Order: sequence, then C-alpha cells, then structure tokens
Amino acid sequence: MTHFASPPLPAAAAVRTGGTPLEPVLVPLGERTVRLWLKLEAGNPFGSIKARTAEALLSALEATGALRPGCRVVESSSGNLGTALAGLCAARGYACTLVVEPSTPHSSVERMTAHGADVVVVDEVPGGRTLDARLTAVQEILRRDPTAVWTDQYSSPANPRVHETQTAVELVAAAPGGSYDAVAVAVSTGGTLAGIARYFRKALPAARIIAVDAVGSAALGGPVAERPFKLAGFGSGRVSGFLAPHHWDHLVRLRDQDAAAACALVEARTGLSIGGSAGAAVLASLVRALHDPGLTEIAVVCPDSGEKYPRLDAGSPLAHGADDETVVALDLLGRSRPGSSSPGGSTGT
Repeated sequence: MTHFASPPLPAAAAVRTGGTPLEPVLVPLGERTVRLWLKLEAGNPFGSIKARTAEALLSALEATGALRPGCRVVESSSGNLGTALAGLCAARGYACTLVVEPSTPHSSVERMTAHGADVVVVDEVPGGRTLDARLTAVQEILRRDPTAVWTDQYSSPANPRVHETQTAVELVAAAPGGSYDAVAVAVSTGGTLAGIARYFRKALPAARIIAVDAVGSAALGGPVAERPFKLAGFGSGRVSGFLAPHHWDHLVRLRDQDAAAACALVEARTGLSIGGSAGAAVLASLVRALHDPGLTEIAVVCPDSGEKYPRLDAGSPLAHGADDETVVALDLLGRSRPGSSSPGGSTGT
C-alpha cells in the first residue's frame, strides 16, 4: 500500500448541497425527439453528487454521538466521496483517512490531500476484486486506531435516504409537465438509485426506472470480471446492499469504453462535460428509448463532470467492439443538440 499525507487546511465555511441545474439535451429518434434532462450534480460543493452523500453520512454519525471531536473519519472511495469527505472533515475539524485504488483519478487524490486527508492506495487485485482490498485496509485502520470511525457508504441508511429526500425531490419538482417517462441512474454502491427509486415509486409511479451497471461489475448481481478500461465511480466489485430488483424496471449493462464514448459525444454536441457514470446513464437512456416509443422525457442523473477523468479522452465516438444497439444509440447521441430551455432552471430545495 502507498500512503499520501498533507497538512490539514484551515477549516472551510459551511457548505450547502443541492440546487443543481437540470439541462435538456434533444436527441432525434425516428419521428420523435427524445428529451434527456441532465441533472448536473457537478454543481454541488466538491464537484459531485457525493457531497450530498458525504454530508448525510457525517451528520448521521454526529446525530448518534458516534462521531465527535477528536475522531478520525475513515472511508473507502473511488474518488468523489473521498474528495467530499476530505473537504467536509476539514470544515468540521475531523482528521480523515481515505482508502483508494490505482484507478482512482490522480486529480481526485490531489484534492483529497489538499483538504488535509491521509490517502492510502491499495494494490490492484486481479479479477475485479480491488474493492475487497480497500475494505480490508479500512478494517485494519479501525483495528489499530481507537479514534477511527467508518462512515460506511456501503450500508449506512443515510446514503439512500439523502437521495430520496433531496436528489429525487429536486428532480420531481422540476419535471416537465409534472412528470418524466423514465429516470436513468448508474450504480456503484447503489445508494443513489435506491433513494431515487423509493421517491419516484411514490411521487411518479408511472415513470420507468432504468438501472445502469458496467459489464464486469457485481453491483446488480452480474459476474465480476476484469475491466481494463474501468471508469471510477461506475459499477462495483461487490453486490449493492441497498438494491433489489423491485427498485428498477429495466437494467442496462454497458462497457466502460462505450460510456466514455457517450461522454465525448455529449461534450462535442452540447458543450456539457459529464463523467463516466453519467455517460453510461445517458447512453442507457437511448438504448431503452430504441425499444420503447413511449419514452420521450427522460431524467438522467449525472453525478459529476468529466474533467478529472483522463480515460474519457480514450473513448472514440463509436467505441470499437460495441454491440449493435449501443452503436445505434451512440449514433443518435452524435446527432443530439442542446435544448433551448429547462422546466425550472436550478432545482434547489
């Protein structure tokens, strides 16, 4: 394992999450136009949807008294949650240790250490099992440091709850004409999808829920496999503890390189920078729209932007080896254009 440490920064001002914009992208499909409503979570503090999650995890532990002055926050992260936790811990006066892996973007590690976090990088484990190594390292830190407290994004109820009570509420409040035909969410821990699904099942029961996982990911029960083009924050080496089949209506599995190709096309056609998991959700929305002529208005959760992911630059507009329907969906995305208006602008609560 490799360790990186940096002196903590002075405590930052309190941050406020949410209120992120919703931007329309128009995609011609036969005689209809599909409108994708991109929920751009890069507008959160620390640049991602994980600011919501991090704030919720810390607040839940503080509410129970498990996290108090003098404690060290510990977590395993592929990048975004670690960055948000590092920033929030600096603001709240906690020490912070984050366990990452070699595929974590270098810029994310730099952001973590800039906020004063200690970063531990575990070695890559063959067979897509590096997450197990990260969690083993977390347990070792907890064993040897009596002040350490694990936020546990993988099983804390605070993870899905914040997306049920914040992210989903914002989406529904800004829905065009009061509804969407579908919502697409890519998975990692599964907390975002679980929370959004809970709220949508109550508030917009007719909307179809599209779950998006990576080929080679175990998050939604698929076989774990090597992912040479692995995108941080998309898929997982273990089954999600938050999700069950009733949380989604359709499951789309996509290769990392096809998600990267979608990101490149979105930026080229609209100027919007989105991260790998967002590219996967955009592409999955069009894959489903090819099969369902009733899908016209689709909400797409975009957890972050693409600037920190150098691997997105390697995705070609038509990723080599993609299956036929993915190629068609990428071709459609290559004819997309920005929408002229959004239903509610900034969708804060």
